[in-house]
Amino acid sequence: MKNSIRATRQLFTKPFFISHPDGFTLIELCAVIALIAILGIVLLPALAGTKPDPRAFQCLNNERQITLGWQMFAADNNGLLPPNDYPFTTCYWTYANKSQLKNWVVGTMEQVIDASYSRGVLELQDPNTLLSPYVTNASVYHCPADNYVDARSHTIHARSYSMNSAVGTVYWSASNSGTPGSSAGAGPIGSPVGQGWLGGNSWSPSTTGPWLTYGKMSSFTRPGPANTFVIMDANPYSINDGNFAASAFAAAGRTYLINLPSGLHGAAGVISFADGHVIVHKWLDQRTYTPQGSPGLGGTATTLQSPDNPDCFYLAPITSAPR
Repeated sequence: MKNSIRATRQLFTKPFFISHPDGFTLIELCAVIALIAILGIVLLPALAGTKPDPRAFQCLNNERQITLGWQMFAADNNGLLPPNDYPFTTCYWTYANKSQLKNWVVGTMEQVIDASYSRGVLELQDPNTLLSPYVTNASVYHCPADNYVDARSHTIHARSYSMNSAVGTVYWSASNSGTPGSSAGAGPIGSPVGQGWLGGNSWSPSTTGPWLTYGKMSSFTRPGPANTFVIMDANPYSINDGNFAASAFAAAGRTYLINLPSGLHGAAGVISFADGHVIVHKWLDQRTYTPQGSPGLGGTATTLQSPDNPDCFYLAPITSAPR
């Protein structure tokens, strides 16, 4: 009995491996090192493509904060969305009656003065930037991957993000604003934005066209808040005012780009949606984020025919829906 107990004790106290009295040989060590080196050579290229981009995470956070501020504005205004019809060729910095230019963000990168980083930051903190009480840190509006230096102002842009042209209300273009360039058909202040570039190949001021536009949180019926984009990081070559002109129309052989999205996150962009979620979306076609021909530095809305661009087929249904 004692011998049995002793044998059991030894079984549970001895290590569960066979000792190698002489250790590893030099040949065995070299073989292990060589194997690790080979695995490294094979795996590193694959792992390089999956390395997290901290700038993309920061961009995601930026858009999340802006979209939250946009939702808070609506909550404080009975569901009414902020204006998104800034006149994109109008320099805010030098405009005499700035109260006529109230918008979710004021200023335009189309004008060299507004494109200056120092002035742009002040414009993002201006009371006429209606999200300024909700997004108090102006640096949130700048994507950390956006290192583009404007050829005219010789500084980076203060703002890297724009809002879906189908989303928002009118202020500047409202018929009762009494300002030159306003649209008599826009309706009163607080009406939903017009059709803009939603048709793809031309701009329309109409508010009764074939596409839905969204002036209240309750108006996101189709394609729904989880499937309607609000904020996108815009290509620094084509950004101008706070309005991201996009086409809701896409058909075989007829796809259009107006404002270009950014591809600064490894050929991907960051997009937020009306329900508040934010994604990094990989673009499939280089034309989507690469300026073609003369880019119009600092932004002009130029329709680019981009036939059968798969990214246009992605963007169209998350921009708007047929009435």
